[in-house]
Amino acid sequence: MVYGRSIAVGVCFMLIVILISALIFYLSLGPCPTGSFACNNGIQCVPQRQMCDKHLDCSDGSDENPVECGNLYGSKELADKIVRNAIEKKKQQQQLQRPTIVAINASSWDWPSLAGNGIQTMLMPCAIITYPRQCQCRGTMLYCGRLAKLRRWPRLSEEVTNLFIIRNNVTLRDNLFANLTRLQKLTLKYNNISHLPPGSLSGLPHLERFELSHNNISRLPHGILKDLPSLQWLFLVNNQLRYFPMEHLASMHKLEWLVLSHNRLTLRDEQLSKSPKLVEIYLENNRIEYIGEKTFAQLDKLELLDLRYNLITHIHEEAFVNLSAILDIRLIGNPIKELSGATFLYNTHLEALSLAHMPLAIDRNLLESLNVSFLNLTGIEFDRIDFTALNEMRNLKYIVFERFYYCSMTPQVLMCKPKTDGVSSFKDLLSKPSLRYSTWLMATLSIGGNLMVLWGRFIYRDENVAVTMVIRNLALADMLMGFYLLIIGVQDYRYRDEYHKVAREWLNSWQCKAIGTLAVSSSEVSMLILAFMSVERFLLIADPFRGHRSISVRIIYFSLLCIWLTGVGLAVTPVVIWYSSTQFYGTHSGTCFPLLIHEAYPLGWQYSAFVFLGVNLWLLVMIALLYTALLISIWRTRSATPLSLLDCEFAVRFFFIVLTDVLCWAPIIAMKIWVFFKYNISDDIYAWLVVFILPLNSAVNPLLYTFTTPKYRNQILLRGWKKITSRKRTETGLGNVANTTTGTATGSSQNPDDYTTTTTTTIKAMPLALTMSP
Repeated sequence: MVYGRSIAVGVCFMLIVILISALIFYLSLGPCPTGSFACNNGIQCVPQRQMCDKHLDCSDGSDENPVECGNLYGSKELADKIVRNAIEKKKQQQQLQRPTIVAINASSWDWPSLAGNGIQTMLMPCAIITYPRQCQCRGTMLYCGRLAKLRRWPRLSEEVTNLFIIRNNVTLRDNLFANLTRLQKLTLKYNNISHLPPGSLSGLPHLERFELSHNNISRLPHGILKDLPSLQWLFLVNNQLRYFPMEHLASMHKLEWLVLSHNRLTLRDEQLSKSPKLVEIYLENNRIEYIGEKTFAQLDKLELLDLRYNLITHIHEEAFVNLSAILDIRLIGNPIKELSGATFLYNTHLEALSLAHMPLAIDRNLLESLNVSFLNLTGIEFDRIDFTALNEMRNLKYIVFERFYYCSMTPQVLMCKPKTDGVSSFKDLLSKPSLRYSTWLMATLSIGGNLMVLWGRFIYRDENVAVTMVIRNLALADMLMGFYLLIIGVQDYRYRDEYHKVAREWLNSWQCKAIGTLAVSSSEVSMLILAFMSVERFLLIADPFRGHRSISVRIIYFSLLCIWLTGVGLAVTPVVIWYSSTQFYGTHSGTCFPLLIHEAYPLGWQYSAFVFLGVNLWLLVMIALLYTALLISIWRTRSATPLSLLDCEFAVRFFFIVLTDVLCWAPIIAMKIWVFFKYNISDDIYAWLVVFILPLNSAVNPLLYTFTTPKYRNQILLRGWKKITSRKRTETGLGNVANTTTGTATGSSQNPDDYTTTTTTTIKAMPLALTMSP
């Protein structure tokens, strides 16, 4: 078939685009860039800001590993101790059970997490006599997961040492563990437990780890924790606790790790009793409003205090005076506006202080008495940080800022994070060679291809002025995207190896706003013109007998004027709204394009969502539906007779037009939607979208709308050069061109006089729709 060539060319073209896109994305990943975390699986990199954020970005969960997070913020010693002790005990059990020692994973103390991955923690037979057969048994460890479907407490024999009942629906009662005197680890997560009877935990003299997280417990009965003399770890995460018996800490002589995160504790007028071995306490995501002078006064052995994301507005200046062993204090996300350095004056061993995402000024008053080695200032704006005071902190070795270019202000700090935002790095605006090459390639294709379209449309006088005007405006809009990429490439070359010195100035400059406006104008005007062409084609081809007349030149001019005003207006409006800030253009990247997919709700997210989800998604759906309806209409019209080759050619080109639009805009729209569902979007994906995917439509449009049409190829590519050099036409060339078609469902000729009266009448009835076919 003749039109099979168009299908083959289209398929090959799309495959080439997809392969190039995948290659550029792969090359843009490269090795893990400086400032990012390498997942344990060896194939993923996570930006530094996504580590320890309680969201699993690594497929193996290593970015939320408690040991890794402990290494980052200071709780390494306890985490190492927990893992080391667990491994030693497990090895001792193996040696008693069988002579051959089996290699154990370093995190095998949490057996259920490994069992879920199908990993054999130990190759030993079950030593428990009585237990539900739907549970899994290894040695003296018993795991009852979701598939066990327990509705009541199971009958268990006394051999059990480690018991994990997760995602079932059990109820606790008095003396429930009376016969389980050997129990050392007990996990009851996700069981809808709302009540603890006063004697439900009696008879557990050797229990070391107790986890009752993700249930609905609102309070603990008085004296219930006194029945656990050997308890070292107590996890009550994500319950409804409004009160915790802090006075019981004095009787828990071995307690080391207390986790009360994600509850409703206020600690109002409460004082934590002295616990001789308590070294870490987690109270994040509660409802604490005030830290008094005596709240933590008796915890002289405490090394880590986590108070993140509470409602704390004030901390007493002597609240931490007695914490002589404290190493790490985390105050992230609290609405504290003032914090004096005297608060930490007596904490001589304090190594890490996290003050991220707080409305706090990091000034000399706060910093001059600090002697920390780690400081987390993520989310603190540049103008609210006293960098001179930071540089005077001699022991400061590790600091985390909001943006990588802040690091240029603290050159004496050994480790400053982050080093990159995915697109730019400390040295370069475009951090990776693949991004640079892609930028220049797409700029060349966009500018070169659209210049050829404009040149061809100007040197060849088409009989249809409307067609020429629409194609010229489309080419001009697409060419603006090429100029945007060209400016990015030039700026990258200018700032090579010293971008950190000018990064803040560039992001705040009018040039960044200008090229961002240029890019948004280009993308929006191009989409609007494509939508306009789709509507006109549908009206004049699919429904030509209901009074739809040809569009006059005056209407075309007016429509194009409205399109340009709308597209440019969408781009300029945020500049007017946020005139005094850079919260739209240049918010997260030196490319100055406002996708805003790094976080869900930054300043200006509503407008970005309106443009890329509201306007563009609606236009994309409309184009796809109109083309689909148009092809169905043509198919039905020809149902009585076989489709002509021109109709098939017409259908094939329409299909590839819609496909390329979807391939270019669908990833961008999908990323915008995903970010609202709190999915972290990789910085590498952002770079790939802005540098390659977004300009792809501008580079492809000339090929689809002009270079693939036989009319343009014959009139311009075959005869354009002769017209420039000889300024005359041969009769042979004229005869050949007279037989060419416009690439639509009907023919078109260079000279209307060559047509019969009937053909001339047909052309007059459809000047824009059919002659604008790709």
